[in-house]
Amino acid sequence: MNRHLIASAFLAPVLVTCLAWGQGESAVVRDVRWDLEQGSAWFRHGGEWKIVNLESGQITDPATGAEVPEATPAPSRPGRLPPPGRGRQRPLELAPDGSRSAVTQHGNLFVKCGEEAKRPVTADGTATLRYGTASWVYGEELDQSTGMWWSPDSNRLGFYKFDDAKVPEYHLLSGLTGLRTEVESERYPKPGDPNPIATLGILDAAAFCADAAGDPLSHVKWIDVGSADQYIYGVEWSPDSRDLLFHRLNRGHDLLELCAADAATGAVRVIVREQALHWNHHLPEMRFLGDGRRFLWASERTGFKQYDIRSLDSGSVTTLTQGQFPADRIERVDEASGDLHYSAYPSATAVHQQLMVARLDGSGQRRLTPEDEHYSRFKIAPGGGWFIATDETVARRPSTRLYTAQGKLVATLAESTDDPWGARSLRPPELTRFKSADGVTDLYGIVHFPPGFDPSREWPILVSVYGGPYFRTIVGTFSEQPDECARGYVSLRVDNRGTPGRGKVFEDATYLRLGIADLDDQAAAVTQLGKAPGMDESRVGITGMSYGGYMSALALVRYPGVFKAAVAESGPMDWRQYDSIYTERFMRTPQENSVGYDAGSVLVHSDDLKGHLMLVHGMQDDNVHPNNAWALAQKLYERDFDFELMLFPRAGHGGFGEAEESAKWRFFKEALQP
Repeated sequence: MNRHLIASAFLAPVLVTCLAWGQGESAVVRDVRWDLEQGSAWFRHGGEWKIVNLESGQITDPATGAEVPEATPAPSRPGRLPPPGRGRQRPLELAPDGSRSAVTQHGNLFVKCGEEAKRPVTADGTATLRYGTASWVYGEELDQSTGMWWSPDSNRLGFYKFDDAKVPEYHLLSGLTGLRTEVESERYPKPGDPNPIATLGILDAAAFCADAAGDPLSHVKWIDVGSADQYIYGVEWSPDSRDLLFHRLNRGHDLLELCAADAATGAVRVIVREQALHWNHHLPEMRFLGDGRRFLWASERTGFKQYDIRSLDSGSVTTLTQGQFPADRIERVDEASGDLHYSAYPSATAVHQQLMVARLDGSGQRRLTPEDEHYSRFKIAPGGGWFIATDETVARRPSTRLYTAQGKLVATLAESTDDPWGARSLRPPELTRFKSADGVTDLYGIVHFPPGFDPSREWPILVSVYGGPYFRTIVGTFSEQPDECARGYVSLRVDNRGTPGRGKVFEDATYLRLGIADLDDQAAAVTQLGKAPGMDESRVGITGMSYGGYMSALALVRYPGVFKAAVAESGPMDWRQYDSIYTERFMRTPQENSVGYDAGSVLVHSDDLKGHLMLVHGMQDDNVHPNNAWALAQKLYERDFDFELMLFPRAGHGGFGEAEESAKWRFFKEALQP
């Protein structure tokens, strides 16, 4: 197929795939069991077992009564408790051996020893000084779902001491549909506000449980984590229970350290130090090797995520992978064969995931998957001699195939034979390369067409956008047609600069200026698409949620000549209104970067807003607070500007349901009529 751009061929689609809303279940293999002694692999497809010969690729049914090989045992893990709510931490943690548990309650930490009643470890906890837990902002932005960590041997407990007394409160009203409202308050730091102060303690739980009459705090070692104005998170134990590990990140987000606190002495040492030009991803991928002291670590020091081997006991660094493309994730570590299998994006089409392998001594890196298309769901044989992968494109449902380690196709295990587009007389979707607003960088977008698309007519365009850091929408997987197409719109999704998966230069393009390069790229893509046959560039709508809601409203401020209508859902309309950790990662504080905050503010430039706007927000939104919608609404009221406002008294950050969907489509129908 043609993988080049041809302007006359609809910005010439490249062979690709798209956001996975439909996965073609009939072509996915769900269970693989390797039988290398017999030179075969068993796999289950559609509920039935099949056997494939690893050399010939012949697929047969197992003989009646044949014994299915045992599955490769998964690594043993302690029992897991249900996840807490968004941005929250669990109040209970069980020791791996089940002999003890830890509870945080009313600000204090308690430990239950065996069948005894729980006993307090701390007694000075308050509403703002809490042990064994953190706050919403640590849960939401630093992925802290717990504030207590049992050592693997169950003898020690690491825990937070968390002080947010100086953090300003934000108040929401609940009960808005009842007779009386109630105030719900959250310590929520906004950019430039005082942040919570987090420190760590280590409880010798074995000694604590044996000493029922003693001072509980005599069994606690307090860890010197350093400066108060920083972030302490990503806490875990080394597999041998010797060290409590934690990430230490400065408020500017450009210096990240992985630290180890000796469980016996409390002494802290720095294991890894990552100094970034702009900002660090806060939780680099990390996996321990079998000795429990060495570990795989994902570093972006070259500008692209790649893997090293590091050690808790020395400063040694073994670089395993390299390249001008980012790794995605570790797929398998086989210490017996000395191989690391990982997924990455080395293809000419930068959104096509591939399977790679590298030796654990840093040699032998190579790509295993053969084509420039998207591969996933990897199953790798012990020793790495064969692998199974699912491949797919934008218009083709997934297929599952068996390959040798040299990338030679052995057998097709399952594939879909249906034509998802021709059967419905639809034009297949296309992944298109656009040029970003800088005129140099390639962007990838997915275009879907309405039923009966005729390029001799002019069709309205609807852009669905997120566009913010940490979230990509363009990936190489099969895509069903989105709802807007059935309503007569050409659908466009584009990943602008500032989104992940393309390396740090691409991701850092919006640093200190959120809402500038990212929205410039969305407008540039629409302008290029609008020149293609069948496109009505005078009728372009845009909609999105959260960061996408911000981008949608800002589009009518900065590019009213490109975008005619916007439905903005739950968007932060000025970055001063959002939380400190997320916002300062990309914008620093308003005191340091007032020009950048103003440049990307919908509120500051609300007088420039033109076109048709519908604002949607949940009144219980504890993430992007409803004052964002109120503040913009007031600005527009003062201008006598006509817009629509849809509020949901019981909704949080999204979850608006069919009423909002219906209103949105009615709004676009009216706003984008010829």
